[in-house]
Amino acid sequence: VLLSPRVRRVAASGARRRPSAVFSIHLFGAMAEMSALKKRLDEVAATLPVSRDLTSNEETATVLKLATEILESGADIEEVKKLTYGSETEKPAPPVLISAVGAAESKLLLKKCGPHHLSCIFAMYGEQNRLRTKAEHENGQDLMTNKVKQLEWLFEGEEGKTWEIVAVDDGCPSNSKELAQSIIEKNGLKNITILDLKDAWKEKIPFFMERGLDEACKKSRKGGAILYGLQHCAATKTPESTPKLVMYTDSD
Repeated sequence: VLLSPRVRRVAASGARRRPSAVFSIHLFGAMAEMSALKKRLDEVAATLPVSRDLTSNEETATVLKLATEILESGADIEEVKKLTYGSETEKPAPPVLISAVGAAESKLLLKKCGPHHLSCIFAMYGEQNRLRTKAEHENGQDLMTNKVKQLEWLFEGEEGKTWEIVAVDDGCPSNSKELAQSIIEKNGLKNITILDLKDAWKEKIPFFMERGLDEACKKSRKGGAILYGLQHCAATKTPESTPKLVMYTDSD
């Protein structure tokens, strides 16, 4: 737990005080700041819904706003987790706040990483509704726009660290690829590559042909899409001195 400037000044003058007195001041300062932290977290929790609505752009933005506040407070993230994640005797905080704590911890962990390029792969089969906004569909999550905002927030200020999203159409009959491309162009989104698994069939790539890939991609779907994305990332050039990290995930 970070101590206040006043407590740090008092602690620094410990040579002029009895050790027990300095310890008491340290303990009092830490307890006071923990009390203030708990009070602030409780205040925030009281304003949040009891469930998480992934279709709400406002909630998604609130997660990042609260994560920023947590980081700027200088509070020990482990202490924040203890106060929000719940226990055998304490209920967990609302999901929006827990998501914010997780985001704050992710940014702290990223700061410990050296320079790298991160590729995030996901398959787009049946994701046409999540790609839309809630105003366009009741299950709309505006996922492409929100994922870009989240990654921009995570990597902001991280010199030598870059990212990209690789979305792979795996034969979606609802034109997820075209919809995603139109959203990218409409909102001017950057760092996104849209792939089509059908191209692996058109190019007769041995790895996929040997495993029975058909033109409609019906025999592969998500698995084939992820593998095609991995192949693309492996073939993409980055500076030799920059490690390349690749992950795959669900769209939500």
